[in-house]
Amino acid sequence: MKYRKHSLIAISIVLAATSAFSQQIATQASADTAAGVQNIQPIVSDVTASQATVTDVHLRPLFTTTIRLPDIVSSVAIGAPTLFEAEHSNQEPRLVYVKPSTKEPSESNLIITMQSGQTISMRLISDGSSAVNAPVDFIVDYKPQQSFFVGSTDAVVKAAQESRQPVRHLDPLDTALDVQSRVATPAWQQGTTLERKSKKADPCEIVGALGETRQSAGKMLVAYSVKNRSSHWIEVLPPQIEVSSPGNKNETKKKDKKHIVEAEQVPVDSFKVNGRKLAPGQRADGVVTFERPGFKQSQERILLQLASANSVDKPLLLAVPFVAPGN
Repeated sequence: MKYRKHSLIAISIVLAATSAFSQQIATQASADTAAGVQNIQPIVSDVTASQATVTDVHLRPLFTTTIRLPDIVSSVAIGAPTLFEAEHSNQEPRLVYVKPSTKEPSESNLIITMQSGQTISMRLISDGSSAVNAPVDFIVDYKPQQSFFVGSTDAVVKAAQESRQPVRHLDPLDTALDVQSRVATPAWQQGTTLERKSKKADPCEIVGALGETRQSAGKMLVAYSVKNRSSHWIEVLPPQIEVSSPGNKNETKKKDKKHIVEAEQVPVDSFKVNGRKLAPGQRADGVVTFERPGFKQSQERILLQLASANSVDKPLLLAVPFVAPGN
């Protein structure tokens, strides 16, 4: 009896210690949960690059996912840039880094275009910072599609054929137009100083902004943006270039004479636009090239003339630098 009594006391002490230890672990787990410390499941996956499938990529706040592509990346686009961030550097041309911008659960899509023209589509999924044991893609490695035949030399033959093809040079107009279309907030202008001198002038239906200006072998390339600020649809006419200068000072001093501006048209070599008909508040971008005069007088200016089809008598004039920056 005495032995059994001592045994019961020892068992009671062990049970009490075990209960206290379990309670301490539960308390620590609750504290970790309240502090936002959760277990994660890191995943490294290999995916075959295909334009016919959409890959789910699981993200998590405070973690960055690396996406490796089989070719050089040319463009990256996110459906909801306020919820997710994507980074791409020319120093790592085949890598794209993605992470959530919010701690709340969110979803969006990611489109990556490579120089080969192939497009990769992904669905970005973030369960939020409060998710428990959520899978997280640390690395997503896209592999090029392989032939079904063992030992196929299709890829080698294709690479040899591409190496023999002449290098295609990009059109400077297409490049400048693409750069201008990516400018989020152009510096809108309502016209030149000459236009604003007339107090009776009605406000123009459009506003414009100059972009990149380049000069090569006597020719100028000017990128621009135009925006419809009227309450109705408009059609923007092709851009024109003119050299303007104030008229005779003796004539402008007469009270019965209006301000005189002499303008001479400059032939336009070529131009490209990404839109002609604009809805109210809509924007279009364009680029124009022309042969710049070899010299000008001090008061003369080169102006880019933009006008809508229903207000051709009220064009928008934007002053173009006579000498492009860096030339």
